[in-house]
Amino acid sequence: MAYGGDQLTQVAFGVSEATEADRSEALRLLGADTALHEHWIAGLAMNSAAPDGVLRRVFTVDPLPDARHLLAYRKLSPGAVRAAAAHPDPWVRRILAENPHLPPAALAVLAEDTDPRVRRIAVMTACEYEVALPAELTLRLATDPDARMRWWATGLAGLPDGTALALAEDPDPLVRAASIGSWSWPRLRPEVRAAAEADPDPHVRKAVARAAHVAVPLPTTVEGFLSETDERRRRDAAFTAPVDAALAAFLVTHEDSSLRHGAAHNPQVPKALALTLTADPEPSVRLAVSLRPDLTEKQRAAIDYSVPPGRQPVPAWVRERFGDQNALREIAASSHAVLRRAVTCAPALPADVVERLAADDDYYVRLMLCENEDAPHELLVEMFADWNGLSWGALAFHRNFPRPGLARFAENPNYRLRYAAMFDPQAEPDLVERLSHDTADLVRRHAAADPRLPLSRLVGLLGADGTPRAAAGNPTLPAALMHQMLDVAGVGH
Repeated sequence: MAYGGDQLTQVAFGVSEATEADRSEALRLLGADTALHEHWIAGLAMNSAAPDGVLRRVFTVDPLPDARHLLAYRKLSPGAVRAAAAHPDPWVRRILAENPHLPPAALAVLAEDTDPRVRRIAVMTACEYEVALPAELTLRLATDPDARMRWWATGLAGLPDGTALALAEDPDPLVRAASIGSWSWPRLRPEVRAAAEADPDPHVRKAVARAAHVAVPLPTTVEGFLSETDERRRRDAAFTAPVDAALAAFLVTHEDSSLRHGAAHNPQVPKALALTLTADPEPSVRLAVSLRPDLTEKQRAAIDYSVPPGRQPVPAWVRERFGDQNALREIAASSHAVLRRAVTCAPALPADVVERLAADDDYYVRLMLCENEDAPHELLVEMFADWNGLSWGALAFHRNFPRPGLARFAENPNYRLRYAAMFDPQAEPDLVERLSHDTADLVRRHAAADPRLPLSRLVGLLGADGTPRAAAGNPTLPAALMHQMLDVAGVGH
């Protein structure tokens, strides 16, 4: 019998009528398709409804198909984490240990893995994401024979104070250096501090210098500014120091445009002096002046500034007003697009401000508003259909995006909107089934993973001509069928 489209898997897995001979032949053909098996295994590994028995089988597969894509970045079900942590290949366990979404209990297991590289990566992940490991494990890591483990242990959350201080006397100089910081330095015994200051290792001495460093105030006078040899501190002074009148006048006329930029930005520079920079030849200086909080809208509008495309830093004075609804209304009404963009970052925006910003004539104001939890549904759909940035797909997972009525886009020429149709909670199974035949791969894959997809079509999509990985990840796949797929793929129990 010749099989077309989705017939092969439907016959093999018994969702369409066929003779036993035809079913046996279909199973034989599927069993020979090793490339298809890899898609099934990868899909089942990510299936949120896969029972532990299925996951245990999946994570015995060695090599595990596409392990880095599956394990390094995604949120995994508890069963998938347990099964992956027991995979026989330490390389797979190393990838799992990099995952920032792992629960503390899983990281703790990996931090005691038999493979030293798995252990180091797990502890590194715990440090980077401030995951608190069990206290007894933290203590064991801080006394581990491997100096690299002790080095990572210095950064673990929950490391007892006494243990952290003891590491300043570790035999390994890198561990000693890592344990010396502004917190530990004043708490170390005098003889330990003296030994650290005289340590022959340069890493330890640098750590001591940083820990014992006393911050020197930025220069506020012309004399202090000219005697400062650190260019970074000179720039910081121009931007933020409480400069006196003479230094302010010196900065606004300086030949270095970065210092004039700093003066334009510095709220300590008097407004009258800052306004002398409105005709500065450097565009970034004029833009900085236009963003000062002490300007009137008339003064702001009189400056010849250019608004760069995209996201700009939120001015500190705007961020300080995020909790003041009246101030947010005033800034949202500004003629300055950068200020309006900044307002979109405020949490708990008033409804009238959201409405105003959603209708803004600046594209990036509307786009940035989409990142706010109060972004309106209609704007999210507009940007979802139009914006070509890399993360456009994330808009569909905004809390205000799924809504009854999106199914109206099922026949839209824009494939993104056809994709959006499946975020309608009231979309019917026949609509999902229709979209599983779509010309756009994204739409077909999303339909294949949709739990509303009729079982017969879902089974058909498990074939090589369908979307087998997405279909294998559909949570409505019966557990018995998952096991049968693994049987066909030759995966042991």
